[in-house]
Amino acid sequence: MKLKNNDFTQMKIQLPVTIQLNLLNILLFSLLPLISYSQDTGSCAGKLKNAQSLFDKGQVEQVPSMLMDCMKSGFNREESLTAYKLLIQAYLFEEKLDLADSTMLAFLKKNPEYQISPTDHSSFVHLFNNFKVNPVVQISFHFGSNLPFLFLIDRVSSSSVPGESVYSTDALNLFSSVEAKFRLNKKIEMNVEAGYSQIAFMNVEDFMGFGKIKYTETQKRIEIPLSITYNILSIGKFTPYGRFGIGSALTLGSTAQASFEPSDINNPFKHTGTDINRADSRIFMDLFVQVGGGIKFKTRGGFILAEVRSDFGLFNQTIRGGPLAEELRWYYYYVDNDFRINSLNFSIGYTQIFYKPTKRKE
Repeated sequence: MKLKNNDFTQMKIQLPVTIQLNLLNILLFSLLPLISYSQDTGSCAGKLKNAQSLFDKGQVEQVPSMLMDCMKSGFNREESLTAYKLLIQAYLFEEKLDLADSTMLAFLKKNPEYQISPTDHSSFVHLFNNFKVNPVVQISFHFGSNLPFLFLIDRVSSSSVPGESVYSTDALNLFSSVEAKFRLNKKIEMNVEAGYSQIAFMNVEDFMGFGKIKYTETQKRIEIPLSITYNILSIGKFTPYGRFGIGSALTLGSTAQASFEPSDINNPFKHTGTDINRADSRIFMDLFVQVGGGIKFKTRGGFILAEVRSDFGLFNQTIRGGPLAEELRWYYYYVDNDFRINSLNFSIGYTQIFYKPTKRKE
């Protein structure tokens, strides 16, 4: 059978195309494992696997050079743990003890709360036990709200017959602080704190049945307590604790708003005005006793905490005299009572622990 020239030409074109497609598919499938292997061995994860393989084969001298480029930022946390252990063991097997010590110190700085695992190599465990990690300081941040409540020492009124007086407060008073905690032992910590506190309260007073006096005061203070916290009991990751301390409160400023509203709505003599600066009528520094408690939840490197505390002021807040006090007396018919400021504080916060690893003395 003879082929025509056209048939021969078609076969000559179609046959190579089919063969080329098949060869391309075979080539791609053949190269995929090689590409995957190349990517794996070139990555830090791949280098870690190779380093582990070299270590298992006894070729420990090649492990440091394999891992060193990735130690700073090439590994995730789990890979970093494995790499550090492998590197320490390699140095120990080569009897490069100074390098093993410095690498263990770097490991503990990054992982100060590490606990020995049953799978850890005995050489790693032995060196690990030659180091100790102590918490140097804990820094806590608190954020919450104050609920002030006043202790009335003496009632004072501009009228000869004092009327009913009712104090109230708003719970939305800002509180925030930063605290340094120093561990004395497993149970007790000493704390130094500096915080910003807002104290706002209102007094509504009846004036001889003639009208109502409304007086609202807002104080802004810096509070510096020194306290002791006692860790009562650890239940899993939760630890309840108690707090006791003393502190000072420095008044940054105190402003007030006052008004007098006659009982007779047809009386035109309603008295209102602008904010009044009460700095000349308030003590600059108060002392207080602090008691409280809370609960903290352990996280990696620190705690999340919730706390309730109460501050009991020791000094009378009122200073008599001053031109603005006289304005309050004659225009609004209001006179300050003698009182001390107490407050109930609710806050949440976070504690970051800063550790210092050192080698034990031989």
